[in-house]
Order: sequence, then structure tokens, then C-alpha cells
Amino acid sequence: MPYIAGIGGANMDIHGKSHAPYVLHDSNPGELHMSMGGVCRNICENLARLGEDVRLITVLGNDVNGRNILEGCEQAGIHMDSTRVIEGERSSSYVSIMDEAGDMLLAISDMHIIKQLDDRLVDGAHDVLCGAELVVCDGNLSVRSIRRLTEICGRPLFLDPVSTAWARELLPYIGFFDTVKPNRMELEILSGCPCDSPEHIRLACDILRGKGVRHVFVSLGEDGMYYRGPEGEIMGRSRPYPHVVNATGAGDAAMAGIVYSRMHGYDPLRTVHTAMACGMLAIGSPDTIYQEISYEEIEKTIEEYIR
Repeated sequence: MPYIAGIGGANMDIHGKSHAPYVLHDSNPGELHMSMGGVCRNICENLARLGEDVRLITVLGNDVNGRNILEGCEQAGIHMDSTRVIEGERSSSYVSIMDEAGDMLLAISDMHIIKQLDDRLVDGAHDVLCGAELVVCDGNLSVRSIRRLTEICGRPLFLDPVSTAWARELLPYIGFFDTVKPNRMELEILSGCPCDSPEHIRLACDILRGKGVRHVFVSLGEDGMYYRGPEGEIMGRSRPYPHVVNATGAGDAAMAGIVYSRMHGYDPLRTVHTAMACGMLAIGSPDTIYQEISYEEIEKTIEEYIR
């Protein structure tokens, strides 16, 4: 059976949401919620819950968070045989602060352990990576790991850049990726082109495609998603979504929608709509992952909210 390999970060997420507008430098009444996270791990869980065969290559500490992540991923249907547990290391964690509307104000990530996901671990996962239908990774990988991945893996590579800081590190290797999903700021870094207008976004995508990227999906937040690829361009738009609870996992879910669409042979328009619907379902959940995600839920969301 064709499977998907994911390589990248896995961590424990802690989300804080205020009950009222924030007062800086003060204690704000609100709610705290803990769930598993990490961009690549999130993508893999969404795909596993959609029924895909997924193998995750990551690193965890032998601590409470690491054991909880390992067990939680296995319960979600992710194969964890290629994950490395490291004695004496602290598992990755991520803290996000949300405003009263559910939008993220700031976040802090402690992902030092990802340095252990090095080129030697990539070599050790050679058979899993090269046997996959496609490989999805996040920009948290080190430059050495990304370089080695592009050297040994001939499968289509899908990338979520994660942040502008990591996008800068990826610049020399961006042309090795089949599909990338940046936001506006990451696209600016990867292309060297301002992305302050539709014309500039189109130009920036063409710059990436000139470097070797085949498919570019640009997350535009409330403005939707823009696609540029061999088939031309598509602009996906949505109606206002009234169920915003936690926006943290939206981008990861959208990337999962893109990967899912490739596995099922969807055309670009259906892929854009699927990605947007997955993102909407994610922001309606208090957890980073909408655990009831399904083909039926995606189709229903497309029908109701995407135009």
C-alpha cells in the first residue's frame, strides 16, 4: 500500500487564550489547553485521521512529554518505528498566546532537540524515505538534514517552511522541492520578491518555479489560498467562517489537505478547496488537530464556506 513519510518536528503544545482583551505585563484570566503539536507531526496526524498510511521520522526526549507524544501518535494511527527517543534530552514544546478572538498574538518554541534530527538520522531512515509515495517535511530541519534529504531521496518532496527564519535557511535547496506551502512573508524570503499585491505574489511564485519548484500554494489567511503551477493559477476564496476557536493548526491542516489531494489525484482547484477546508476545520477545534476530520467533513465545509 502506498504510504507517506513525514520528517520533522514533534512537540507538546500549550495554548493560552484570554477571556478579555490582553493587558500587557499583567496576569490575564483565561484558559490553558495542552495538546500534541509540531508542524510535521500535525500534518501526519491529519493525514492518518483521513485514512492515509503515514510514517513519522522525528526525535523525542525520554521524558513525560516525549512518552505522551509517542503514545498519542500511535493512537492516532501514525507509524512511529522510525522515531528516535534520546536519553537525557528534553522533548520539544511550544507555547502560544491567543487573543479573545482566537488569533495568535505570540508564541515561543523550545525545539533544540531537533538538532538531533541530523544527516545521520536521515541516512538511517533511507529505506522509509525512498519507499514512500511522497515525503513531507517542515522547515525545522537543519540545513545539513535538508541537504542530505535532497541527496538521498528521489521521491517528491513537500515542504512547509514554518517561519521566515527557517525559510532563509532553506533558500539554497528550495529548488529540490516538488511542492511548497509558504505564507506571504515566507514567500518573500524564498523568492526575494515583495508580496504586497497579487501581481507580486504571482511573480514570486514564478521565481520559485524557475528554481525548480513545480507547485506553489500560498496561504493568504482570511484572503484564501493562491496556487501557481504547471496548470496555471487558481485563487481560492471563502465565506466568513464563524467557528474560530484556535487558529494554531490551520496551516498544518491545509498542508495535509494538499498532500491528501496528491495521493488521491485531485486537480489543482479541488486541491486548493480541500486545503482550505482542512484549515477551517482545524481552527474550529480547541486542539491543534480536529480529530473528527474526514472526507465527508471536508466536502461539507467546501460546500458551505468555499467559493
